[in-house]
Amino acid sequence: MKNLFYIFLFTLISVNLTFSQQIWINEFSYDCADSSDGSLDGDEFIEIVAPVGTDMSDYALIFFNSPDAGVYSIYAYAELSGTISSTNSNYGYGFYVFTTGLSHRLDKYTPIPNGVQVHPASDNLSTNGIDNGPYAGVILVNKNNSETVHAVLYEFDQYISLPTEISSDPDGIVKIEGPFLLEKNTTVIPFNLADFETSVPMRGLIMIGNGTSGLWTMTLGTGQSINSPGNVNYSQGPLPVELSSFSASLLNGGIRLNWRTETEVNNYGFDVERKSVNGNWDKISFVSGYGNSNSPKEYSYTDNSVREGKYSYRLKQVDNDGTYAYSNILEITFQKVVEYNLAQNYPNPFNPNTNISFILPESGNVKLTIYNLLGQEIKTLVNGFKESGVHNVSFDARDLNSGIYLYKLEANNFNQTRKMTLVK
Repeated sequence: MKNLFYIFLFTLISVNLTFSQQIWINEFSYDCADSSDGSLDGDEFIEIVAPVGTDMSDYALIFFNSPDAGVYSIYAYAELSGTISSTNSNYGYGFYVFTTGLSHRLDKYTPIPNGVQVHPASDNLSTNGIDNGPYAGVILVNKNNSETVHAVLYEFDQYISLPTEISSDPDGIVKIEGPFLLEKNTTVIPFNLADFETSVPMRGLIMIGNGTSGLWTMTLGTGQSINSPGNVNYSQGPLPVELSSFSASLLNGGIRLNWRTETEVNNYGFDVERKSVNGNWDKISFVSGYGNSNSPKEYSYTDNSVREGKYSYRLKQVDNDGTYAYSNILEITFQKVVEYNLAQNYPNPFNPNTNISFILPESGNVKLTIYNLLGQEIKTLVNGFKESGVHNVSFDARDLNSGIYLYKLEANNFNQTRKMTLVK
């Protein structure tokens, strides 16, 4: 008899940012669908957080994009100026707001407080604004040594190969020497957290805590969940524990929560809390912490009591003195599935990377193979035992010619074949 399992979806996610940061990009907005004055965009900004008194003339912003996640090119460059003031400062950190020619709605919806340093764009950003993605990003660099202080990559599918440096400057607009490395001090925000073209004003992306937290969420543009350029949204002080990731995965019919800390100070442990759609937050378990640690620690908890429906999870990190702080919320939807399935690859057509997903209602030996149209085997992506659940495999076709290829899944007594198109 086939075992039931669950498909899960994330609506809030934490992403990697595992460095000690004093200056960082804290909040930004780049798209808006309110066309009341005849234009689509209008609430763009980039908020930078830095210690009060920081001379921002040492820094610049570099904007880059790629039409297909292939070659990433710089399309705008802005040298900053001014000093971080104490207006609205928090834990010794103040705000700096960079605006573009598409920032005219800020005064109406989310005005920047008087006293906060504002830097308006003077190049093509003064008319064209920030690229809406996908596959775009912005780098805060130190002009004196070209080092990456903080880079944010947004609207990236999780299976796309990420750039390690940005060096293409077709218009010759950057005034400092590159390349600009993305090997550290870089945040990657997945595609499901985005300021889409249908976004209402006051909606954008925002970091929780300070530059060491690595936790991002999306404001909704309504109620209290709105953009706040130049204002404290979450405390800019360090979180009690530096949480660098929080995710979930399927395991034997239950849901496994995984999280990782980079450092810990007086960490008593974590309450694992769960909430159903119409229910309240309930503590379902406690996981002890390591107390004090200067090295990464991995944690996990498996919830075997889930049923079909939607649930939310969060962590309540508790210090030895009883103080506590909450993580971001992970929302998961479960649906019972009893059939094998080989999904259509995404993206398709692709160049050169694509993702292939398949569903196994029961554990067993699995083979996933790529063929050409002549039936010749090109590459075996999977060949071995796999647990029941949803599996994702990345396929890199950079060594193949453009054309139509087949991919075939064989699992137990099941097999299925689909087509995919490589376009170079």
